[in-house]
Amino acid sequence: MTNVQLIHHQETVKVPLDKSTSVSLLDFIQRNCPHLYGPEATYHPTPYLFNGHLQTAYAAYYKGTLSMDDIKYERDYLPMSDGGQIALDWFPALPKTNDQPLLVDTPTLVCLHGLTGGSHESYIRGLLEVVTAAPFNYQSVVINNRGCGKSELKTPHLFCGAYTEDIRVAMKRIRSQLKPGTPMIAIGFSLGANILVKYLGEEGDKVPLTAAISVANPFDFVNSGDLLDKTAFSRRVYSGSMAGNLQRLVRLHETVLEKHDKYDREKVMNATTLREFDEHFTSKFFGYSSASAYYHDASSYRKIENVQIPLLCLNALDDPIANGACLPIEQVKANPNVILAVTAQGGHIGWFEHIRQPSRWMNKPLAEFITAMFQVHDQRSSHHIDPADVATEVEAIEHEKGLA
Repeated sequence: MTNVQLIHHQETVKVPLDKSTSVSLLDFIQRNCPHLYGPEATYHPTPYLFNGHLQTAYAAYYKGTLSMDDIKYERDYLPMSDGGQIALDWFPALPKTNDQPLLVDTPTLVCLHGLTGGSHESYIRGLLEVVTAAPFNYQSVVINNRGCGKSELKTPHLFCGAYTEDIRVAMKRIRSQLKPGTPMIAIGFSLGANILVKYLGEEGDKVPLTAAISVANPFDFVNSGDLLDKTAFSRRVYSGSMAGNLQRLVRLHETVLEKHDKYDREKVMNATTLREFDEHFTSKFFGYSSASAYYHDASSYRKIENVQIPLLCLNALDDPIANGACLPIEQVKANPNVILAVTAQGGHIGWFEHIRQPSRWMNKPLAEFITAMFQVHDQRSSHHIDPADVATEVEAIEHEKGLA
């Protein structure tokens, strides 16, 4: 068992409950998120997944359940000014008239995936199965990075942890498809969390979002990179695996990427660690002098002080990719808009609990925060879900769909 620790500013920002009442963000979480604060704010890992390595390994192995296939996305390709494109996957599909999408007033969750991932990832579909089902019935959309999620790469330009322009364009597009005043929350996982937080800091009060969530964010790419290079085990198991995933993505789109004048196939394909890949591919494609220069610029902890909306961050101290040394404790304490929730265990996007059919504990506190934020900003006349009932509803949905 591991308790949740909340790290925050002495006086967190005010969150409006109605037109005349507001409470601090900390008080808001304490009232509405029992799995982040109080006697239920404990995480009980699956007994045979008792450390961060096992949790992370199971997360890589876990593909979800058959019921996750019921999520049938509707894809919308968003063209970029440079000729590239990203894929937006909506679930449920947006209502249409004469093949033209109608503006919706349903609170909308925007998801950003991890390295080389996409809308198919179990950590995304597992959460969406919950928040798009009754009694929540929220709208969702997943932003697939260029070349990810089985999307076609149009230009020799992929993605990286420092590049936020595609997300900026996507957020504006998504907001344009919602009725004015419709609440919109963004959640990012791993690399997607870093891109999201960096974007939030760059945009400040201009973001078209009600709130945001960061999950398993590496925050400090320099520190995380050193962690991955520290031992032969981490270089081979984690760094090598991530490099391999990126190399497979490059091979998939090589006929396009090889048109870039900085592409050196031999060096890229011979990379055995993430740092080597970033040295020979990422830094070259995005104009950095080295992987170290890229890591410094990409680190989202440098932008946390400029975040101007409520931001909840969830991390595990035993995350082998982003452990406690990577966490921006002082930066979080300096910004009243940010709260960092930390568990001692959980690995990298793991947090599996239960024995027979492990499921992700994180869905409970995430659903609690999402529901609470949506409800106080939802302008529709709709029924209210009591904070104490959210986790029960999550468990009921997961049980019905065979997730737990």
